[in-house]
Amino acid sequence: MATLGDHKVISALPVDFIELLVLPRDDMEKLSMFCDGFDGELILHAPEELPDGRFLDLASPDETVRTDSVRRIRDVAKAGRETARPVVVHPGGVTDVPLDDITQLVTNLRSSLDLLPDYLWLENMPRHYHYKGMLKRSNLMRTPSELKEVEDLVAGFTVDVSHAYLGVDGDGNANVMDMFKELGEAVRHVHLSDARRPDVEGVMIGDGELRMDFLPYLRGLPVLLEIWGGHLENGAGFREALRRMRGERSIQ
Repeated sequence: MATLGDHKVISALPVDFIELLVLPRDDMEKLSMFCDGFDGELILHAPEELPDGRFLDLASPDETVRTDSVRRIRDVAKAGRETARPVVVHPGGVTDVPLDDITQLVTNLRSSLDLLPDYLWLENMPRHYHYKGMLKRSNLMRTPSELKEVEDLVAGFTVDVSHAYLGVDGDGNANVMDMFKELGEAVRHVHLSDARRPDVEGVMIGDGELRMDFLPYLRGLPVLLEIWGGHLENGAGFREALRRMRGERSIQ
């Protein structure tokens, strides 16, 4: 994962593609210029916030927030329309406390997705959501059955393995496997890291609680190693994750 500010460091790593995280205040003209000039495979990831600091939420009960969220994702998709398809998006539906009834949130999400380009990859969510130092609750898209409710409105899914592990109460390894078994070819992209219950995601590969028996399902998919702080120290965390996934010996 890279940004407009550190993409040169990440691009120097021996990887097959770059996933560019669009930040809330990124200029769309600069983003478009970057996309047009990028030589390689590129995926865009929509921002977490709107430019004014509000949470970007496609399922929000506030119609104004939904409208502005749709507009922002449209702008991001337009900036990368020639060179970066699709765009990874989060569903929203994040609240301070868990909701018992998510029916309206799902309806809102479907309405928003229906207004967006058809080359989006929707990402699954964990139960707990880290946001500006606070721990909130995700109410949407935590299991394969929930993702299937919107499958007709997206180009596919980005399965975040650590999110899947943390998407259910207790040991989430079965939920991880179900993502691949039940969604099948609708899984188009993977965010890969380890995790620890109840809410620690982005853990270095092999340092968490995940069983890696899902790895055969990753063949042929673009896999992003999403290690927390992996971009620091010239991408040291990403380099270590690459080394571990490729089975290379550590050079001391």
